Amino acid sequence: MNSEALRVFLLKKKVLFPHSNQNMIIHKTAFSAGLKAGDRIIAYSIRNIFDLFLLKQRISTLAEITEIITDKNVLRFQVKGICRVKIRSLKKFREAYFEPVESAPVKNEMVLCRELRTKAQELIFLINVDESDRLIALLNFLADLNQISDFIANYFVLDKKLRIGLLNETDITRRCDKLNIIIAELINNFKNQAAVV
Repeated sequence: MNSEALRVFLLKKKVLFPHSNQNMIIHKTAFSAGLKAGDRIIAYSIRNIFDLFLLKQRISTLAEITEIITDKNVLRFQVKGICRVKIRSLKKFREAYFEPVESAPVKNEMVLCRELRTKAQELIFLINVDESDRLIALLNFLADLNQISDFIANYFVLDKKLRIGLLNETDITRRCDKLNIIIAELINNFKNQAAVV
């Protein structure tokens, strides 16, 4: 368990994946006082009020503040996800002691990487947006299965419930299987829409 307690911030309607960036806006309070770029925090995604009672049963994201802007009564900052963590104990319900979630080795990592990359590239071609070339280049650059799965989940899965489910899935093989199913459904939806037009 990490010996340092970090501040916990709730993300409503947002999910911060490791290796991804997220913008956050919070009100200035005594709790947020002193935050600065370089500080580490824990980001915990909630769907509803009941998720507050599951804080120690679900996965959170250890994150680093990369940029912070003070704007009247609010703080606007950008955070970068570092890794999945499990909260072990709370300190006054505002700070938490945690431990990183270690991923088990994957036997067929290269095969899973190739499958995910190929499916994601097919989806990118179907979407055909201005950033398509950049997304494909980024996908080709990533070689670690954890990074690829989190990158794809962050950019292509929009449903909040599915996003939280993928964040909470600590088994990489199962996460990749779920992603392959989600992306295959998206591809079929795009193809069906194209056939109707």
